[in-house]
Amino acid sequence: MELIFSKVLVELGIICMIAIVVIAHWRSKPTLPLPPGPPGEFLLGHTRVIPKSNTAGTYARWSKEYNSDIIYVKSLGRSIVVLNSAEAARDVLERKGANFCDRPKFTLLEVMGWGKTLTFLPFGERWQMHRRLLQTSFSNTNVRRWHTLQMTEARRTVRNILRRPDGWETSLRRLAVAIVLQVSYGTEVPNDDDPYIQIANDAMYATGNGGAPANSIIDLVPPARHLPDWLIRDWSLRFARQWRWAIQKLHDVPFDVAWKEHDNLNDNTSLAHQLLSVYKSNEALGNKQEWSLDDIKGAAGAVFIAGADTTWATCVIFILNMVLHPEIQEKARNQLDSVIGTDRLPAFSDRGSLPYIEHIVQEVYRWSPLAPPGIPHKSLRDDVYQGMFIPKGTVVYANAHAIAHDERIYQAPHDFNPDRYEPLADGGPGEPFPVGNFGFGRRYVVHSLKHSGGFHPWTVSCSLFRVCVGRFLADNSVWIMVATMLATLEFRKKRDGAGNIVEPQVSFTNGGTCHPQHFECSIKPRSPEALVLVGAN
Repeated sequence: MELIFSKVLVELGIICMIAIVVIAHWRSKPTLPLPPGPPGEFLLGHTRVIPKSNTAGTYARWSKEYNSDIIYVKSLGRSIVVLNSAEAARDVLERKGANFCDRPKFTLLEVMGWGKTLTFLPFGERWQMHRRLLQTSFSNTNVRRWHTLQMTEARRTVRNILRRPDGWETSLRRLAVAIVLQVSYGTEVPNDDDPYIQIANDAMYATGNGGAPANSIIDLVPPARHLPDWLIRDWSLRFARQWRWAIQKLHDVPFDVAWKEHDNLNDNTSLAHQLLSVYKSNEALGNKQEWSLDDIKGAAGAVFIAGADTTWATCVIFILNMVLHPEIQEKARNQLDSVIGTDRLPAFSDRGSLPYIEHIVQEVYRWSPLAPPGIPHKSLRDDVYQGMFIPKGTVVYANAHAIAHDERIYQAPHDFNPDRYEPLADGGPGEPFPVGNFGFGRRYVVHSLKHSGGFHPWTVSCSLFRVCVGRFLADNSVWIMVATMLATLEFRKKRDGAGNIVEPQVSFTNGGTCHPQHFECSIKPRSPEALVLVGAN
């Protein structure tokens, strides 16, 4: 009897879902044309046309086929617009940023445990509050107080790699985790086998292998999140449920430690401890709380996973390309030796004097964006771009892969070539640094947003940013690690027991973020002097 009743409920749910899609399909059509896109299917739209893997590459191909930087698809009633050039992304997400500052509902990521993280919060009071919590702490000026920490951890990472070359990926994970845990919670991570590294690894695996955000069945039909696995055969939903514990652990474990230690660490300047100080002060005085404990967990957790994930993956991409291009290593070392010599290691004060190192870092960002389709935005109201209609509620992607590999901007875009940024005045191609690798967005002050029912509830002035808050901290971590590794290490292709070269496998994960898969390589000290400089002896 229960089985029959369940089937009836499922059938009713399907009928309701189809009815919603039909209504959405036949509602009043705009007088202006929608952006071009591939033909869809009746009712389903492009649901079965949009691929689950290499989504960004497919969007880029459609952009070329339809000769348009902006394309349109529809999936189960949801409008999706993809921006495939830097110009289109700036025009829509920056110049029209007040209308495109929202996020779609990330149901899959909510199931996984990311519902209270700034990156995925919809526009509203909670998003504004989280943004304020992080904005000042991670400004370009304020992150400089972490320079000493970043240099110390970069050198410690080189020592750890030299002690155990085959564990270089774990050493890089420790680097990323050590920096963001100090910044977010004030917690030290000195060793490669620290338990926090496994916590970060599990969370990164869950986020990087669970499918692209806003593109799963339950993102398109949110009520489906409540259906059992045997009824909705969606691998991404099962994966999110199975790995929710990892995201929960990432939020709970460091926070619980910070909560217990807070009263004894008055000089701790980390984000969580600063927020806890205000929280406990308000609690003692009986004042209204400005934020909840869950808000503190969400803000600090966002710094933890975002910094650990992106810094580690970017450094791995760097090593992969150094293994593939030894001539680039040699040119970088020559500049390092010429500018700073061989009796000291690079410091942040050297950055402006090392343009080729900067070009390498920028090429790492461009060659393999960590979120190829981009993080989706959502329009708050109807809009028009170049005579094409963008409906209210449209999910908008800035295709980071297409933008970074735009053949109109970058010659041979699939090649890893730092020389592409050499200025025209110096005889180089003068190609621009990549844009959008930390997202698109612009500062606006909004006093009110009108809709059909009156004024939007968010009428206070606010800053509408969707650019990554931690971009300056992350960029500094990547730069000092790249410069330190180039000054001290040599990367080569590995040889097997018979002396044959082992070609590294170039492949990436497919999920919310794009990580390089494991590859084999040989890492040795650049020179005896380098060993002394990093204290490896």
